[in-house]
Amino acid sequence: MGNSFWMARQGPGGSKIRRHHVSWQGSLIVLASLAATLAVSAPASAQPGTIPRFSFSFSNPGARSLGFGGAFAALADDATAAYANPAGLVQLVEPEVSLEGRLWDRSPSFLAGGRAEGVPTGRGIDTRSGLIVGRDESQDLGPSFAAVVIPRGGWSFALYGHRLARFEESVESQGFLVEPEPFTFPPGPRIPASRESVDLDIASAGFAAGYRASDRVSIGLGIVYSRVSLKTRSDSYLADDDSEAAQYAEVHFLPSRLYASSDLAVEDSGVTISAGVLGRLTDRLSGSLFFRQGPEAEGSARFDSGPVFPLPQFPIPIHLVNRATFAVPDVLGGGLAYRSKGGALTLATEVDRVGYSGLVRLRSDEEGNDPGAVRDYADAWEYHVGAEYALLRANPILAFRAGYWVEANGNDQIDKNVDHLAAGFGLVAKKIQLDLAGDFSDEGDTVSLSCIYTF
Repeated sequence: MGNSFWMARQGPGGSKIRRHHVSWQGSLIVLASLAATLAVSAPASAQPGTIPRFSFSFSNPGARSLGFGGAFAALADDATAAYANPAGLVQLVEPEVSLEGRLWDRSPSFLAGGRAEGVPTGRGIDTRSGLIVGRDESQDLGPSFAAVVIPRGGWSFALYGHRLARFEESVESQGFLVEPEPFTFPPGPRIPASRESVDLDIASAGFAAGYRASDRVSIGLGIVYSRVSLKTRSDSYLADDDSEAAQYAEVHFLPSRLYASSDLAVEDSGVTISAGVLGRLTDRLSGSLFFRQGPEAEGSARFDSGPVFPLPQFPIPIHLVNRATFAVPDVLGGGLAYRSKGGALTLATEVDRVGYSGLVRLRSDEEGNDPGAVRDYADAWEYHVGAEYALLRANPILAFRAGYWVEANGNDQIDKNVDHLAAGFGLVAKKIQLDLAGDFSDEGDTVSLSCIYTF
C-alpha cells in the first residue's frame, strides 16, 4: 500500500469502527491525519477521536410546551414564545413574567466495547458478538428559562434568558475487537480502550419583538447573545502488555500503556438571530414557520502522543495544536395548531430540522485554511405531536396535556431513533398560571415546573 488512509468498518447495528492502515513511507501523513482526528475525542464514540451529537435542549422552554411534546411553535401563546416563535408574542395582551426550572435525569448510551467484526474467540472478554452499549447516569437541577413580556399596541417586546444546553458525561470503553490485518496500528486485533469526558454549557440572553402585520398574520424577530463553553478529554490505552493473551483481557488503563491523549477547549460568545411567522389559516387552525441560528465558538484542539504511540521512527513525544470551531446547530421548523370550538381541546404538531453538519471543525493553520470536519454528523429531523384538554368551567381552570416526539436517528453513533413520551397539567387562575410536565425517553428524563404571572 502507498499512502495512508482511513478505512471505515461497519459493525453490528450499523456502527462504524475506524482503523488506521499505513505504510512506513506514509507515516507522516498518518500522523497528521491521526492527530487531526484524535484532537477532539469525547464520549459515546464508536469512532475513536470523534465527539457525539450532544443532548441540546431544542425542545421549547416551558412546562406547557414540554407537556405538548414540544409541539408549540404554532401555539406560542405565552412568554416562552420569545424563544419558540417570537411572532406569537402579539397574542399576549397584558404584561407577564415567566419562570421555569427543570430537572434533567440523563442516561445517554455509549459504546463500551465488544466485537465490531469477526467471530468471538472465547478468550478472555471476547465471548459475545456485537458491540456492548453502556449508559452514563447524571442529574442536574436548576433554572432553565425566565422572561418578561410587555405588549404595546400592535407590538410585543420580550427580554429572556435561556439555558440551551448543560451536558456532562464521563465514560470508559474497553475498546473494540476486530479482525487483525497487516500494516495496522495500533497493532493486534483490538482498537484501543479509552477514558473520555465532556462538559458542555450554553447559556443565552435574548431580546425578541413580535408585530401584528394584519388580523391574520404576525411576524417576529429575536437577537440572542450566547455564551458557549465546551471541554472534552480523551485518553486512549493499549492492552496491559504486548502479549497475545492481553489483547483479549480487560484493560486496566495503566499509565505506561497510554497511547494518546487529546483535548478540545472552546469558550466563546456570539450574537445570533431568530425569526418566526404565525398565521391564522382559519378561525380554528393556525400555522407557523421559524428559524433559530446557532452560535459558533472558537477554541483549540490538542493532541499528545503517549509512551506506546507506535511510530518508532519518531522517538520524540508528539504535541500538536489545531484551531477548532464548535457550531451549535441551526434549527428550522414549522407547525400547525387546531383549537376546537369553545377552546377546550387543542391539538398541535411540529416538524424541526436540526443542522448538526459541521458540529466540530478543525483548522490547521493560523489563517484558518484547510477546514475539516471531525466526522460526518447527520442532520436530524424531529417530529412532535401534542394535545391539551382544558376544564374551562373549573375554577381555577385545569388543563391536561400529552405529547409524543421522535428524533429520527437521534443517536447517530448507533443509528437509533430516540422516542419521547410527555405528559403534564396546568392550573390557570386570574393572574397566575402553574404548569408541571415530564418528558421521558431511553436517553433521559426531563421534569419542568413553570410559573406565569400576569400584571
